[in-house]
Amino acid sequence: MWTVELRLALLILATYTLLILLLGRWSARREARRARSALERIPLGFLRLLPDGRYVEANSIARQLLSLPAASGRLPEARWRPWLEEDMQAARAEWAGRSRLVAMGEGNALQWWVAPEGEEFWLFVADAGEGYRGLQMLRRWLAGLAHELRTPLATMLTHLEVLKLPSIAPEIRAQSLEILEAEARRMLRMAHGVLELGRLAGEPPVLRPLDLTEVVRAAVAEKLPEAQARRQTLTVEIEQGLPMAVGEADRLKQVFLNLLDNAIRYSRPGDRIAVTLRRVPAGIQCTVADTGPGIPEAHLPYVIEPFYRGDVGESGGSGLGLAIVAEILRQHRAGLEIESRTEGETGTAVRFTLPVWEEGG
Repeated sequence: MWTVELRLALLILATYTLLILLLGRWSARREARRARSALERIPLGFLRLLPDGRYVEANSIARQLLSLPAASGRLPEARWRPWLEEDMQAARAEWAGRSRLVAMGEGNALQWWVAPEGEEFWLFVADAGEGYRGLQMLRRWLAGLAHELRTPLATMLTHLEVLKLPSIAPEIRAQSLEILEAEARRMLRMAHGVLELGRLAGEPPVLRPLDLTEVVRAAVAEKLPEAQARRQTLTVEIEQGLPMAVGEADRLKQVFLNLLDNAIRYSRPGDRIAVTLRRVPAGIQCTVADTGPGIPEAHLPYVIEPFYRGDVGESGGSGLGLAIVAEILRQHRAGLEIESRTEGETGTAVRFTLPVWEEGG
């Protein structure tokens, strides 16, 4: 009798233990499914890799970023493959994660982190294109700034040597001092422009619904005294009933200020400058047009390049105004269009279209 009871107790204990194990495995699988479901919803790619170059699972973001044809398979023979194998070997040797920024070409880049997990590896991948493009752009701007600073610095050094002469005419001294001040102000404007471009590259705008009418009227009110001092006419034409636009008010105001500054600087006394807002199917079309002398056709493709001034002569600008405008508009999902005429009815028109705010968007 005791033996039968003991066997029954052992059977009950074994059954209970088996149920606990099965429930534990089911719970673990459920938690694993939940974890993978959560990982699928975040903007981060992940792969489970084998040492021989195969991957046994990859979420949709990873497949998109690495151009993988399926959720499992063999890694392609891409230009980044040797770098990944190098990081996998280093991670295995050090038994620690390895991170790398990978340039993918055409301004695109990835940031990955690879770590060993038993005989396999986990690879996490994120899109680093925005930051990489900003870094590359800032490098170009700094190189352009260094190139542009050489001319004013050489001019300043020349006039400083002139001022050291024991006997120079008062008018020559005054002229040298005037040139020194002008070149110093020019350098300061360039430095401010590059700092602004760097800030734009590092701080994406906060896009909110805004009344573009208020932004435009504020910019025009700020530049109107300058236009009047140059005997130019500055007007605003705004279509009634415009919807709310999407953007950051301060940066869009900077766009209009820069465009108005160019229009006023390059226009002549008696010229007209008009700012127009109107509804179009794609959004709100914004135009800043003038009746100035226009931009030669050969220069139009390059005017938004940093420091490019063509053959317009000494305008007092930094050569960065349109580059700043183009970068702000790019961040607002808008492109810049420039039309200009140098014959007949001369003038320049700069246009861009901003998206409108959708309810619930």
